[in-house]
Amino acid sequence: MTEPAFTVIFGLICRLAVCGTLMVSPMASAQILSLDGEWQFAVDSSAAFGIDNVREHASWRTAKVPLSWQAQFADLRDYQGVAWYRRTFTLPKLKADETVLLEFGAVDYVAEVFVNGRRVGRHEGGYTPFACEIRQAVNPGENEVIVRVLDPEPTETGTEGISYWHIPHGKQNWYVQTSGLWQSVHLAIKPARHFTKIHITPTVAGKISVDVDLSRGENTSATEQLSLRVFDPQKHEVLQISKLISSSQQKARLEGLVPQPQLWSLDSPQLYEAELLLGKHDQIIERFGFRAIEARDKLLYLNGEPFYLMAALDQDFYPETIYTTPSEEYLRDEMLKAKRLGLNMLRCHIKVPDPRYLKVADEIGLLVWYEIPNWDVFTSAAARRGEETLEAMLDRDWNHPSLVIISLSNESWGVDLKQPEQRQWLLSAFDRAKQRATGRLIVDNSACWGNFHMKTDLNDYHTYWAIPENRHRFDQTISDFAQRPKWLFSEFGDAQETGKEPLLLSEFGNWGLPKLPEEMPWWFARDFGGRQVTLPQGVQQRFKDFQYDEIFESYNQLAEESQRAQFLALKYEIEQIRLKPEIQGYVITEFTDINWECNGLLDMWRNVKIYADDLANIQQQDVIIPRPVKYNYWDDETVEIELWLSHYSAVEVAPAKLRWQASFGATGELAIPPIARTEVKSIASLRLALPEVTSPQRVRLQFQLTTPAGGELLAQNAVEVLVYPRLAAPAAIRLHDPDKTLGAFAQAAHAAGFLPKESSAQSAALVTNVLDDELLQRLRKGESAICLIDSTTKLPAAFPFVLTSRAAEWYDGNWASNLNWLRNNRPPFRDLGVGRFLEFEAEHVAPRTVITGLAAANFSDVLAGMYVGWLHLNSASVLQMKVGQGKLLLCTLRLADALGHDPFAALLLNALVKYSLSPHCAPTTAPARMDD
Repeated sequence: MTEPAFTVIFGLICRLAVCGTLMVSPMASAQILSLDGEWQFAVDSSAAFGIDNVREHASWRTAKVPLSWQAQFADLRDYQGVAWYRRTFTLPKLKADETVLLEFGAVDYVAEVFVNGRRVGRHEGGYTPFACEIRQAVNPGENEVIVRVLDPEPTETGTEGISYWHIPHGKQNWYVQTSGLWQSVHLAIKPARHFTKIHITPTVAGKISVDVDLSRGENTSATEQLSLRVFDPQKHEVLQISKLISSSQQKARLEGLVPQPQLWSLDSPQLYEAELLLGKHDQIIERFGFRAIEARDKLLYLNGEPFYLMAALDQDFYPETIYTTPSEEYLRDEMLKAKRLGLNMLRCHIKVPDPRYLKVADEIGLLVWYEIPNWDVFTSAAARRGEETLEAMLDRDWNHPSLVIISLSNESWGVDLKQPEQRQWLLSAFDRAKQRATGRLIVDNSACWGNFHMKTDLNDYHTYWAIPENRHRFDQTISDFAQRPKWLFSEFGDAQETGKEPLLLSEFGNWGLPKLPEEMPWWFARDFGGRQVTLPQGVQQRFKDFQYDEIFESYNQLAEESQRAQFLALKYEIEQIRLKPEIQGYVITEFTDINWECNGLLDMWRNVKIYADDLANIQQQDVIIPRPVKYNYWDDETVEIELWLSHYSAVEVAPAKLRWQASFGATGELAIPPIARTEVKSIASLRLALPEVTSPQRVRLQFQLTTPAGGELLAQNAVEVLVYPRLAAPAAIRLHDPDKTLGAFAQAAHAAGFLPKESSAQSAALVTNVLDDELLQRLRKGESAICLIDSTTKLPAAFPFVLTSRAAEWYDGNWASNLNWLRNNRPPFRDLGVGRFLEFEAEHVAPRTVITGLAAANFSDVLAGMYVGWLHLNSASVLQMKVGQGKLLLCTLRLADALGHDPFAALLLNALVKYSLSPHCAPTTAPARMDD
């Protein structure tokens, strides 16, 4: 990070903090002294220092707070161990009835706090706030605070008896670690008798319970008045109650009724204020909302109304500051973008966010699902730390209406569900959380394949598939999931499933590479545990080396294409999920890119990707789902689109009208039959004669659902199919089929006119799936051939590459996504009506094998190929090469499988044949010398 960029970011973080200046909080009677800003910082890698000698012997440097040391020091990106912070502050003379609290937002992981050399507190836990009462340690005037921080190392023994493997840490080890004072620090001068915790529990009927914790009073015989005033969103007082309590009392409850409460909702996030007064001592204001979240009879309800959950997983990492939130305005901007994308929830993934995260979500009407940060290895101490973290999360965030779902575990990380005692812990932890977290839904373990639920409010599951080539596998997964298979819960006989838990597909997604700034960020050189496909660094050089600049004008143009592929995959997946009425919502992975992981709807810098408006159309409570019977048509066929409606809004849809328009001019209107709320219903089958075309054309069909009166737009969507002219005279081919394995292909080729009864060697191309000596001999003498590679094909040893199954690790593209690209600016793909990557028109020919091991210099001969992740694992699906005097096209696209039923396969075979016999086919790649 450059120094100017760092300064700007840090300025955003500290915008409200006037370091060293006393301020009166508008939400309380306390005076606040911010300690954000510059601190002195020293590494203590051998744990050699103590409070008595650290000042003189440590090597101090200037550090920013709040911010982890990894975010600001290049030499400490991966340092975990002991470090020290120190700074001075000035206090006025305190009144006799005042105290001072030193309050930390979060310190990762163990903090030992000293004021003026005196130990005033210790806290363990990297995500939650704590405070030290320092009245007896401070003096009027200048004071010193020193904090010793321990973030343990990831070893069995760890550091000072604590291992990183056994503490809640979330996904820090996936991206960049966070250690030190990463949230704000301040001093609060408060009355000695003050509020320490306020929990407001409202109901949608208007009942309100306020539980308060109080600091200990000195006069045990006296009484004092505890008062509550509640103000509605328009600042009108709607409730006033009070009671007398003992001056020694440390807990109290106030209860009352707010008439006709204005409910907090997604569209109308109404927030109330509770003003609490403790005698003449302390005053504080807390905001809250009246809302109810329920999982009932397989559906989700917000304030008694069913709704469809549309969420994105949010890692809550930031481009320069890692874990530290740049500013409240930054949060507001990204969350408003989330709402514009149609999202109604963010799943803050195994991280406890800055409290402003929930504040902004409260204000704009966005639901939040968050999770205990995971640990790695289960121990009783690790489990205790996890539950203590949850307790602190609830204490801090109780009053936020946006917080509706809490997970205890993600994909059983840190919990081995094969072990009965660990399954029992998860069961009992769920019960404890459910009893404690009033008004929230609890997920025991957000599950994926290989792990499961024990007892949960939501039955959720994760799956990742490369789309479009694996769309049928995705369809099968969704179909299986909708039927509540037994494997979603423990098969050990100890699960407590009701069968009424709402189903959520809580992770799925695809990568879309981001556009890049001129200066690469420091984390660009970091990958995920040495996994090459996740390394961004060098992507622009790979763009040149593998000759993508012959297809795309720039890397950023390629990134746009990958984002378009990402959208097409997401669109298909979302629509397929919405087709299943059993499923009540989903969570896209993910909201923003994060360092090397680029499956975000926004990039790491919070720029929306190119498909934002189109995505918003299908992320609504009512969604039109157009499903073509197939994606490729001859122009004398009739296109058939099955139309469905997923209906969750409160709007009465029937007798609304569904208007459609085709890109070639045809229009029409369909009536909507009656449809109940939460129902998914087939509404029509649109059959439409296609126009005659002379070249392949992409036909777009647009659909709009409007109210019968006033024409208000309720939903809109679109679908595209490809239309092809019939082949008048297909190019002739001959078969080389010594093993008699091309019988089905021969039949299809004959039916399509490619394989006439008589073909001369001069006018027909040779097609095979066998690279035997006979074929190689014919190639050496100058013939041309097309090898349709299948599972039986073996490459000669002299060929300088290998065949790799798409089932191989990473080549499947299911998690770190792949892109099947092609040279559509030259034959054979130029005249097929396709773009620069294979869309659904090519689903039947998508390769199950790719050609790997090619040198970058040979990629001018790759006519179609694939990359994974950040332009890694570059491979070919159509490769041209020369063998002796002849030319050979190697094709892993499955034309032999698709020829009999797919127009795209027929046109592509025709184009390959013509190309192989034309002067345009001029390969330079050649095998090593093969003896005659």
